[in-house]
Amino acid sequence: MTQYSNEENKTDAAKQAAADAAAKAKQQADAAKATAQEKAEAAKKAAQEKADKMKAGTAGAQDKAKEAQEKAKKAAAEAASKAGEAVHKNRDKIDSTVEKAAQAIDAKTQGKATGVVTKVKDVIAKALDKTEAKRSAGTKVENAAEDVAGKVSEVADDVQGDNRF
Repeated sequence: MTQYSNEENKTDAAKQAAADAAAKAKQQADAAKATAQEKAEAAKKAAQEKADKMKAGTAGAQDKAKEAQEKAKKAAAEAASKAGEAVHKNRDKIDSTVEKAAQAIDAKTQGKATGVVTKVKDVIAKALDKTEAKRSAGTKVENAAEDVAGKVSEVADDVQGDNRF
C-alpha cells in the first residue's frame, strides 16, 4: 500500500509540476499579449486623437492620420514579434509542459481522453506556430544563428567527450 501511495504522490507531483510549468508559460504568453495589446491600444488612441484634431481643418490631416495609423501598425507588429520570439525561445519548455500535462491526463483518465487530448495538443501547437511565425525577419535570422551556434556547441561537446578523435 505504501508503494502505491508513493506512486500516487509522484504522479501528483508530476501533474503539479506540469500544471505549474503550463501556468508559467501561459502567464508569460499572457503578459506578452497584454503588452502587445496595450501598445496597440495606446498607438490606436494616439492615432485617433491626432485624427480628431486634424478633422478641424488642419492642413495635411489625412497624411498625419495615416502616419499615426502606420505607427500603430508598427507597434502592434513589434509586440507580436516579441511574443513570437518569446514563444520561439521557450518552445521546447512549452511543448514539454504540454506533453507532460497530456500524459498526466491520459494516465488519470486511463487513456479514455486520448482523442480529446491529442486535438487540444494540436490546437495549442497551431496557436504557438502562428505566434512564433510573427517574429520579424531579423529576429528569425538571429534565432536561426543562435540555434545553429547551439547545435555546433553540442556537437563540439560530443566530439570532445568522444576519445576516438
